[in-house]
Amino acid sequence: MKVKVLLGLLLWGNTLSGFSQNMKSEPIFGTVVERKIQKDSTKKKSFNLLKPAFLRVGAMGGALIGFENTNNDNVGGTSGLRVEYGISNKWSVVGELQGNYFKGTTFSTAQSSLGINWMPFKSRRLQPYFGVGGGIGFGRGRSEKRNREVFDGWFDNRHENNQEIQGFAIARTGLNYVLFRKIIATVETGYQLPFNNNNSNGGLSVRVGVSYQFGKKKTKLI
Repeated sequence: MKVKVLLGLLLWGNTLSGFSQNMKSEPIFGTVVERKIQKDSTKKKSFNLLKPAFLRVGAMGGALIGFENTNNDNVGGTSGLRVEYGISNKWSVVGELQGNYFKGTTFSTAQSSLGINWMPFKSRRLQPYFGVGGGIGFGRGRSEKRNREVFDGWFDNRHENNQEIQGFAIARTGLNYVLFRKIIATVETGYQLPFNNNNSNGGLSVRVGVSYQFGKKKTKLI
């Protein structure tokens, strides 16, 4: 009887020892392989210049309002092309070429700009964004008033037109909306401040546009 009890205790001890070894070799929440897969899936993908998160090409147009120290008409129009390159799903680089129809000096006849947009949250169709940037304007602008003698004893005080190149800073906010499979509509308002221009306190732009998003997959604003 004592021998049987002793053998039973030995067998029970071996069983507990084997079970404890198995518990140590395998983690509680999945195997080592499963943990490695989860760890690899959380790694961030490296940035590839040739594979952007998205690429959009489109056209923009709208109205301009200048805050100038003159009595002239400070309202005009604008139209141009835009290219947007997605660095990630939340950041993009935006390049634009614009033609402006404006009599003052806040907005040049033609201008090019480069900026960056931030898209704060995800949505399937709607995508608000905020952006900043800068650019160069070139074309015909207006200088300050000058009194010129046109006849003997007669003067005029008109603005003299001249060719000017000026830099500017921009801040904007807008909303993208998916119209169709790869067609995106945009509504945007922005503020533009020219450098070294005593006649201007900046100006507002209100624009709408449409763009095409390249890629094989259906367009999702994510």
